[in-house]
Amino acid sequence: MSKKDIFTKRDIVENGEPAIFYGDISRKYDCFVDEEITKINSEAYNRADKINKGQILVNLEDFDYEDIGRCIFYENDIPAAINGNVAILTLKEKFEDAVNLKYITFYLNYKDIVRQYVYDKAVGEKVKRLSRLYFEHIPITIPLIERQDKIIDNFIKVRKKFKNDFELLEKAIDLANKYTSFGVDGLLKLK
Repeated sequence: MSKKDIFTKRDIVENGEPAIFYGDISRKYDCFVDEEITKINSEAYNRADKINKGQILVNLEDFDYEDIGRCIFYENDIPAAINGNVAILTLKEKFEDAVNLKYITFYLNYKDIVRQYVYDKAVGEKVKRLSRLYFEHIPITIPLIERQDKIIDNFIKVRKKFKNDFELLEKAIDLANKYTSFGVDGLLKLK
């Protein structure tokens, strides 16, 4: 991706074209993306590289080790503009019946051996980078497709339950805060 293809936060608009900033891959999204949070102007969108439905977008550069190598599986029909030091992964035809790309996304994001590999191979003082060569050599264990599908189905169920439980917890905290709000002076004696 050349400098001319890159868009910035100055290109963000309320009603624009879909875009994914490299830094948002692990901060705003989990594993699967069916709608984008960010919109950019048409000019920036037209000049940017795009990710298409069924592809994986990988962040190869960030400030923290935990954000490098994180990826998202893109599920939206409308291509999204992308920026930054990223890689787009597609499946080779001969593996279409043997590999679930959602499983690969989950594996790259959450498998301890992958996260340790990224930590060991990323370089940089302020900004950490994982080279494409090192990324290509990440160790991946792939079970049978039926097992991959079951793992992803279970992950989605747990994630939905956690999201619902988290929303319920947030409501309970807000309610508790509403009825228990008072200053330190109402609770503690200061000497």
